[in-house]
Amino acid sequence: MLKKVSTLLFLIFILIGGVMAAESIDFKVPSGFEDVGDGVFVLYDSSKNPDQILSVVNYTEHDEEDYLTNDSQNDYTVFEYENGTYNFIDKSTNEQGSFEVIEVDGNKYIVDFTKEGIGNEKDFSDTFKNLVEFNKLNNVTAVNATAD
Repeated sequence: MLKKVSTLLFLIFILIGGVMAAESIDFKVPSGFEDVGDGVFVLYDSSKNPDQILSVVNYTEHDEEDYLTNDSQNDYTVFEYENGTYNFIDKSTNEQGSFEVIEVDGNKYIVDFTKEGIGNEKDFSDTFKNLVEFNKLNNVTAVNATAD
């Protein structure tokens, strides 16, 4: 019961974040992700529980602080990874994942793959693999997230 409630709350949180989702660009997503609207896609496991959430949102200066700044008060840690990508652990929401900032037609977007549950705090292979696949499908690469 608790798992279903936490899963529901997790989805609601992600969907509310979709209010700032990417406009009308049709990004291609890795196989298995289902479009739930507003730039949010869900990959379900064999039990039909969300395994990963992909969100593509418009990048704003406010996002720079939210995504790129470690916050010990809220147990959020971000790690710069490779080629302009980042990995994060958010202990307050029990999530970890990989993200980047891309630019398409002069507009910046955050591409964020999030996995519920913190397993090995040094293993981001699932979310990073999907981030790389997203880039290949859309012929994009990460840009400097802090450059104007």
